Amino acid sequence: MPVPVVRPREEVIDEEHDYLFAADAVSLQAPEWSLAACRGAAPDVFFPLTSHDVASRRQALSFCGGCDIREQCLEVALRDPSIVGIWGGTDELERARLRGRRYVRIA
Repeated sequence: MPVPVVRPREEVIDEEHDYLFAADAVSLQAPEWSLAACRGAAPDVFFPLTSHDVASRRQALSFCGGCDIREQCLEVALRDPSIVGIWGGTDELERARLRGRRYVRIA
């Protein structure tokens, strides 16, 4: 069995930031993103080290709870499975489950 490669957290965060803010499909510079509750927060908050990192996850979700654009944020992350971290109040595993439910409803 191959050994998984564990990349430094900072490298993953930097790569994700560069990918998202250079993306042509979704402009995160659009005016509605200025309404995001997380605007100005440290990016590393949204990248818990593991799914068991309860404190980091709780901190990230505290931004999402009352966010005016939570649904839009979630839609962005649902459309692009390569997006990692907390988006729209969900993590990668939760979004994978949501994508699966969408396909079941369509079928």
